[in-house]
Formats: sequence, C-alpha cells, structure tokens
Amino acid sequence: MITTLQALRFIFVMMIFMSHFAYAGIGAFDAGGDCGVAFFFLLSGFVMARGYGSKMHDGTFSYRTFLHRRLLKIYPLHLLCLLAFLLLSHAAIDLRVVLNALLLQCWVPLTQYYFSCNAVSWFLSCILFCYAVFPWLYRHASWSVLVVVMTLYCAVYAAVPYDLVNNILYVNPLVRCVDFFLGIMLCRLFESNRLPAPPAWAELAVVLLLVVALVCYPYTDAKLRNAPLFWLVLIPLIFVFAHAKGPLSPLLASWPMRFLGSLSMPVFLLHPMVCSAVLRRLPEVHYVVALAVCIAAVLLLSWLIDRLLLRKIV
Repeated sequence: MITTLQALRFIFVMMIFMSHFAYAGIGAFDAGGDCGVAFFFLLSGFVMARGYGSKMHDGTFSYRTFLHRRLLKIYPLHLLCLLAFLLLSHAAIDLRVVLNALLLQCWVPLTQYYFSCNAVSWFLSCILFCYAVFPWLYRHASWSVLVVVMTLYCAVYAAVPYDLVNNILYVNPLVRCVDFFLGIMLCRLFESNRLPAPPAWAELAVVLLLVVALVCYPYTDAKLRNAPLFWLVLIPLIFVFAHAKGPLSPLLASWPMRFLGSLSMPVFLLHPMVCSAVLRRLPEVHYVVALAVCIAAVLLLSWLIDRLLLRKIV
C-alpha cells in the first residue's frame, strides 16, 4: 500500500474510535463514524484495484487465492472478537450469533441483527461482499457504468424513508458497494494519469475541506451524511495523498505512522469492547485521562494480537 494511505488508516480509525467514546458528560464524535467508514470503503476499493488490477489485466489473477487472503485478514480476528463478546456478555447462541459468525448479519435489515454481538463487525459483513464481487466490479469499471450506479443510488436515496436510513443506506452491503466501486474508479483515474499531479498545497486544502465537512455534519441531511457528504471530501483526499507530494506526506510516511496504520483493523474491531471494559473498572477521572487510558489499552492489545496472531496467519 502507498505509505501515506497506510498512515491515514490510523487517523480515520481513530475518528471511528471517537464516534463511540463518550465519558463524563462529553458526547461521542458522531461525524467521525460516518466519515471513517466511508473512508475505509473507498480506500478498500482503491487498494484492491491498485494491488490486483495488473493481475486482472494479464490474466494471472486467481479469485480463489485472492478471496483466501481476504478471509485470512479478517476472519481470525473477527472470530476472536466474537468469542470475547460471547464470554464477556454471557450471551446465548442464537440466529443472530450464527449470522454474525458467518458475516451475513447485514443482509437482515433489522438493528438487532446487523448491530449484533461485536457491533462494529457489520463493516466486515459489507466489505466481505465487496471483496467477493471485486473481480466483476473491476472488469466492468467504466464511466458509463459509474453513471448507471450513481443513478440507481440516487433513486434508492430518494426512496428510503428516514426511519430506514441506517438499515438501507448505512449497513446494506449492496449500497456500501457503491463506496467500494467509487474507490475502484478513483484508482483507475489515478493510474490513467489523465489528471496532473496535485500541487504541494493541495494536501493542506483537502485537510481543510475535511474539517469543513466535519463541522457541517450536524447540520446536514441524515441521508446525505451517511456517505455522499464525505465522498465529496474523501475522494480528492485519497487522490492527493496517493501522490504524496505535499508537506504532510513525510509525516504520514514516517515509521510511527505506518506502524499505527498497520494496527487499524484490530483497533477497529477491539475498541468498543476494550473501552467498555476499561471504563467499567476505571475510577472517576478527567475525560482526557479516561480517553488516554482507553487509547493506550486498545493500542497495546491491538499490537499484541497483531504480533502474536495476525502476523502468523497472514
């Protein structure tokens, strides 16, 4: 992966972290969740196209090998987190648990299913579907297909009632595949060299644009802020930082940032349970102290799992 994008993974997973962290009367950073999720869907499409596009063109792509590698990257950690959830919550094995274990929970448009068990695993349910259809999406990626896809998305967007926004626009694998497809198209544009490399100041500009979007989030229509609000920001952000020509790129390419970026998946899957466990046992402290303890605990456990489990599997 391009090193600057690897580091951005940590920044956006921490935005998701903050969207789930509330303490001492200070609420969660809601915008960080929608923004971070949109970023990871877009980035996944971009990275998959970047990493496997040449193999698709020269005929050396193996769907079996590709899907096997994707499963190895997400399934062991997913099952470990599911087991931890069941042990900590003493939950009984029912249909929700079975669907969650199989990463099929998001195909049931009911909150008690798609947010079941380790709730953040809904993302894995959606991204696994994106991986499964990646070869088909890549082969059919074109500007005419993009127009059709966006037309269909707009039709669904207009038809969905507000009480079903989460069920359909946020966690539905078919709908989130649009984010993933946009990432594939962005990679096609990036590799085509049709656009000149952005100037150095563009990195600061896209960061400022991101801040503006986050500030506007509470005042934005609930349907728009699920993803389209952030597409307008994240697509140019990924494009700009993929070129790595600006003043922020050396920082993002540094070893500490790349290391933290490598922990993004365990941080994502572990943080709700770890924070919940830490805050239940932590005496009443200042918000900043509680936040620092939770971040430290999540990072330490993520590093241990990455070192002792994930590196041995993948």
